[in-house]
Amino acid sequence: MIRNILKSDYNGYISLLGACISNRRYDRFLDTVLGDTHVVLVVEVDKTIVGTGTLFIEEKMTYGGCKMGHVENVLVKEEYRRRGLGEELVARLVDMAKEAGCYRVDLNCKANLEHFYGKNGFIRRGLHMSTYIKENMQ
Repeated sequence: MIRNILKSDYNGYISLLGACISNRRYDRFLDTVLGDTHVVLVVEVDKTIVGTGTLFIEEKMTYGGCKMGHVENVLVKEEYRRRGLGEELVARLVDMAKEAGCYRVDLNCKANLEHFYGKNGFIRRGLHMSTYIKENMQ
């Protein structure tokens, strides 16, 4: 089952991410950040959170003021991989972007995941670069 994240998913979600985020911060994120332009989905199997993915929709000034989707934080627990859950999750995120009127969906991934995303309709395009502001990292 793929569905929107709930406050009651805290333990399973944090465990899946291996993150150290307080319940208070998690609740605040769900209350203030999530909405029409920022969606977090979870994959649930037998009442256990085994996967997640995020869609962020950005309003652009280019191409006549269109929208663009960004897929982020796609993760499926190791023991649940190769069951089609990741493909189903990515397809759902892309469908949501399409329904929202996005003209394109981008994502960044490690080189070893290029094949997975390639078979899910993504193509390599350009070069991704980052700068890290270490004092703001937790």
